[in-house]
Amino acid sequence: MSFSRLLALPVLLAAMALPALARAESQGQMKQVRIATEGGFPPYNSLDENGRPRGFEIDLGNAICAHAGWRCSWVLRAWTALLPDLAAGEYDAAMAGIAITPGRLALTDFSREYFRSADKPQGMFVGIHSIQTPSDARISVQQDTIHEDHLRSLGYDVMTFPTAGAALKAVSDGKCDLTFGSPDFLEDRVNNTSQKLSIIHISEINAGGAAVAIAPDQDEIKQGFNEALDALEADGTIEKLRKKWFTKSTHI
Repeated sequence: MSFSRLLALPVLLAAMALPALARAESQGQMKQVRIATEGGFPPYNSLDENGRPRGFEIDLGNAICAHAGWRCSWVLRAWTALLPDLAAGEYDAAMAGIAITPGRLALTDFSREYFRSADKPQGMFVGIHSIQTPSDARISVQQDTIHEDHLRSLGYDVMTFPTAGAALKAVSDGKCDLTFGSPDFLEDRVNNTSQKLSIIHISEINAGGAAVAIAPDQDEIKQGFNEALDALEADGTIEKLRKKWFTKSTHI
C-alpha cells in the first residue's frame, strides 16, 4: 500500500459568526478539529478551481463543526493514506465517502452513517460496449475500496488505480473493458460525457454506508459527530445537502 499523500491544505470553516461559536471563541474554549478528505470523489468531495475542498461532505462537515462549536480545518490526503494517517493521529477525523467495514473498524473508529438506510451500498459497472459482461472483462477500480474487495471476492480480473477518476479513464484509454465503482460517482459521468459509456450492471456490496472515520480513542469527538449528525438529520439539513449534491438515480 502506498502512503504517498497530497500537500496538506487547511481550510478554515465558515459560519463562525454563530452566537454559540462566538461565545466559545471569546472564552477560549473552541475545540480544534482537523478533518481529512481525498478531494477526488465527487459529489462526496472534490476540489474547486482554486484547489479548495468542496462537495457534500465538505458542506456536511462544516455544518457539523458549526453545530458542535468546533474550530475545524480541512486537510487533503491521498485515498490510500487517509485511514493509516488517521490511525497514526495526524488528524482527528476523515470524510471521504468511507464505508464502514470490519477491516476498517479494526484500524479506526466511525460515527453513525450519514444516511440511515437498510439498503447496502451498490457498485456500478460501466463500459463502452454494452454487451460486455464482468466475468470475462478486465475491470478497473480504485484501490483499497469496498469495490475492489467486492471484485476480488468474485474472482474477477482486476486492475487497480489510485483514484476513481483514473479507473474510469482506464476504460476510455482502452486499458480495461469495464470500471466498477460508486453509482454516485459514475452515473453522472455516464450521463454527461461525449464518450460512449454505458451502465452495464449494478451489484449490491456487503458493507456499511459512508460515515465519518474517527481516530481511535477519541470518544468525545465521536460523540460530537454523532450528536451533530442526529440534529442535522432532524432539522432537514442532511436531506437538503443530499438534494444539492446528488443526482437522482436513473438506473433503477
